[in-house]
Amino acid sequence: MASEDLIAQTPRGSSIQRIDDGKFLVCNSENLCFFTRSLYLAEEQLEEMELGYRFPYSTNFREVKV
Repeated sequence: MASEDLIAQTPRGSSIQRIDDGKFLVCNSENLCFFTRSLYLAEEQLEEMELGYRFPYSTNFREVKV
C-alpha cells in the first residue's frame, strides 16, 4: 500500500485506503477487509469494526431486573 493511498489508520490497527477505481478499502487489524463506494460508507464501516455494533442498537440495551 502506498502511503498516499492511506487515508486513515486507527491506534487499533484499522485503516481506510483509496484504491484505483475510486472505491475505498476498509481493513481491521486482523486483515478482515471490506470495499465501499464512498468515504462516508468507509468511515461508517470502520466505526462498526472498531466498536463492534452499529446505531441504533447501541442505544437499545436495557438492564433486565430479576
